[in-house]
Amino acid sequence: MKKLATIVAASALTLGLAGCGGGNDAEKTVESFGQALKDKDFKTVCDTIDPELVKTIEAGSPDGQSCADAMKASEDELTGDIGEDDEINIVKSEIAEDEKTATVTVKNKDDKEQDIKLKKVDDDWKITF
Repeated sequence: MKKLATIVAASALTLGLAGCGGGNDAEKTVESFGQALKDKDFKTVCDTIDPELVKTIEAGSPDGQSCADAMKASEDELTGDIGEDDEINIVKSEIAEDEKTATVTVKNKDDKEQDIKLKKVDDDWKITF
């Protein structure tokens, strides 16, 4: 569980956090993910990530916890470096020609760019790691 929490946290920290409006649905998913982490709304965090990752998180959690409960148990690790004033700074986004995958490039608070990968699941964009 610690490894998954670290992955989710590292991805969240790269976001910068709290969107600028507009954009496509893939960007909105990244914004929702970042805002949910900032708000410690782990149900929404779990709703924005790939269901396969949700299954992995739940399988690795003690006592068969839900994804949200497992993340809540790792709250400090997931949200410890996220500040109240942090914002999501989306640089660009690209949706694949087949419209099944997308990449949203964000700039983190250290001014470094990182790609967030997404895939379509039942017509919704989900963050995948």
